[in-house]
Amino acid sequence: MENHDHQLRRASAQVDRVLEQVVAVTYRCLLRELASGFAHELNQPLAAIAAYAEGAATLLRRDPTQVAKAIEIVEEVARQALRAGDAIQRVRGNVRPLPVHRAATDCNALVQEMLPLIEPLAQHHDIRLIVDLSSPLPQIQGDGPRLQGLLLFLFRNAVDAVLDLPAARRQVTISTSSDAAAVELSVMDNGAGVPEAAARDMFLPFFTTKSEGTGLGLAVCRTIAVEHGGELRFSNLPEGGARFWARIPRIDAPPRN
Repeated sequence: MENHDHQLRRASAQVDRVLEQVVAVTYRCLLRELASGFAHELNQPLAAIAAYAEGAATLLRRDPTQVAKAIEIVEEVARQALRAGDAIQRVRGNVRPLPVHRAATDCNALVQEMLPLIEPLAQHHDIRLIVDLSSPLPQIQGDGPRLQGLLLFLFRNAVDAVLDLPAARRQVTISTSSDAAAVELSVMDNGAGVPEAAARDMFLPFFTTKSEGTGLGLAVCRTIAVEHGGELRFSNLPEGGARFWARIPRIDAPPRN
């Protein structure tokens, strides 16, 4: 029993380290998205402030009877607005995404490498873990550590989804599959599924329905999938539960038009 607890603690610590590394790598991408949205929202009104202030200053200059101080104030408004715009551009420029190190990758091998970390956590929570790997599976151009982080995030999400079930009913399935265009890495649970109210926003950074959640897990997974030229999808299952899967273009897929 003591040895089992030690293995569980070690597996949990390793999972946490992997997830921390993935978050550190992808967090800059999330920040870039936020900074881009922030810049887009503020640049137009700031430009308008600068234009109107400069126009007011021009009108005041045409009438020498106007108070000189008014001109100075309006010109300062224009300078401050332009400074704010420059600051936003600096923020946007500094939050650049870190490069993705792609190599020919076998998603089945990625899953198998993660099983020594995943299986103890499944056993600890009395979850029946099913691993269904399609073989042969085409390769993708992938960043192994990031994709393994995606798998761990989706697995953690599935674990949370089934904990309210009786232990005898808890089940999580990890699978791989492919079609003519992409390889799919999937995690499926038999929990309550995703509420309709949360489905629209669940991939947004910092959105969470959990009291202690950060709201970054699914956002990070989506970012990783997009970095690989793919996408992250989900569906509620007719029999209950949910399936999340990443679609990553296969190496030998024809180019998109």
